[in-house]
Amino acid sequence: MYFRPQPFNQPLSSPIDSLPVELLAYIFVLGTHDPIHLSHSEQQDDCQPFDSESVKAPLVYASVSRHWRSVALNTPALYTSLCITPELLREVGSTEVLETTGLLSYLALSRNYLVDIVIDARDQEWDFDDTGIFSDRLGSAWFSADHMSAAMSVLLPHLGRWRSLSILTDVYDPMRAALRPLEVYLAAYGAPHLESLRLMRCDAYAVHSLVAEPDYLFLSSITNSESVLPNLRHLTLRGVPAAWTPLATLLPEQLNTLELSFQPMTTQPSVPELARLLQAAPHLARLVLNGCGPAFLDPAGVFLPTDLEPIHLPLLKSLALGYTSALSALAVLQLLAAAQLHTLALEDASHHAEMVPVDGVPLLAALFPPSTPAVPRFPALSDLTLRRVHLAGPTPPVRVARLELIDMAPAALALECTQELCVRGPLIAPSAFVVPAAVSLAETGAALRALVEGRGAAAPRVVCLHEAAYAAPLAGEAEEIFIGATLVKLYRRPEELEDDEDTVMGSEPECGWDEHEAFKVGGVFNDPVFDARYGYVG
Repeated sequence: MYFRPQPFNQPLSSPIDSLPVELLAYIFVLGTHDPIHLSHSEQQDDCQPFDSESVKAPLVYASVSRHWRSVALNTPALYTSLCITPELLREVGSTEVLETTGLLSYLALSRNYLVDIVIDARDQEWDFDDTGIFSDRLGSAWFSADHMSAAMSVLLPHLGRWRSLSILTDVYDPMRAALRPLEVYLAAYGAPHLESLRLMRCDAYAVHSLVAEPDYLFLSSITNSESVLPNLRHLTLRGVPAAWTPLATLLPEQLNTLELSFQPMTTQPSVPELARLLQAAPHLARLVLNGCGPAFLDPAGVFLPTDLEPIHLPLLKSLALGYTSALSALAVLQLLAAAQLHTLALEDASHHAEMVPVDGVPLLAALFPPSTPAVPRFPALSDLTLRRVHLAGPTPPVRVARLELIDMAPAALALECTQELCVRGPLIAPSAFVVPAAVSLAETGAALRALVEGRGAAAPRVVCLHEAAYAAPLAGEAEEIFIGATLVKLYRRPEELEDDEDTVMGSEPECGWDEHEAFKVGGVFNDPVFDARYGYVG
């Protein structure tokens, strides 16, 4: 076979250039957008469907050849993901300004297509180990309120094309700078195509600080709620307080997921306000209430009655409840009538330094009434997760198909499950002494073996033990053994996790916990930067 040289006036071409333009454009779209997130399904935690690198894929395609450039520039679907981060900041003289040229280009190239927006304003350089306590950055975020205002001034004229908006900040000033003009535009024009709204102040500890609460509540000026958010399906307000009554009036019935988390104590919804929110969204399938009350105290400090009728949520399948008091948790459980609830997660969301933990036994008693004739509150419940739940006394007869324990004491093993028991991290009983991680893990393994052998045929079919409490659900390969008919899986600690995850204060002096160093200025017990940020008053 001989190579046939092409004429000099005929450019070399690749076989891919012979593809129809429509097919090549479709390949570009698949390479740019993650198909998992095209439906805007449930997003876990801080996971974003795209980032500052993935949105640059169309620029790579356009730089390959003239043909590819023509196809890329004429495919609006490639430019529908807009990502704004501190990487867009540029120094102009002595100040940093937000570079919006690329953002404007993407808005123009996407034409009339719906757009997805992520504004990640979190400080990428914040370091709790930084000893520069007199830094100019004290008390301020890298991505400032002015930068946020610049971004919103570019985005808001296209509000009618927004399909999703996610804003993540460390402090409240940039969030306020985004929400004030957004509220004005919502009141005037609405967001007819907005399906997902995620507003997240990613600082759970700020809820417990002594700093004055924000003087602005999102949506507080909304009076006409008709057609403001008609297609909203997913709403997350994490650390972002809202005016709950206006919010309840504008929530559409088709809302699928609702998360209200880490709300300051003075802005948490009352029981009636929470009831109105739930009544406005009868089609909820997933509900997250973490550190969100409900609030019970009136100005005189007297507990108010909770004699409201249960809210029927026939489609609710998943509930995550993080509580700071047993009373607030019981109010939520009594407020819900969800016959199809399948998954429930309970978490003690109170401050880690609280001297008296919240007793979780009354919550389990409300879920599983001790008396035999009583019907369980959620009859379809089969998957129960307990995280940091303190059990101060004997537990009611709890029996589910799957039970997951995270940061729990050995007493939680009294709860029964039929199919799978998952233990994340060693089970550690309250103690005044430091217990090495290896010892507590060995004791946990022995307790699980005793449980399986003691229950015999009633033991769960699968028992999973994770050395690391907060590793990925299926991180690493499991070591498997059988104890009778029960399969036991041990997931070792992933090597990529930092060594200090399970370190107990004072147990590893060589890792920075030396007592003398800890009390120095900038140490873990004398850190003005940390104290200023979280409002500590010594």
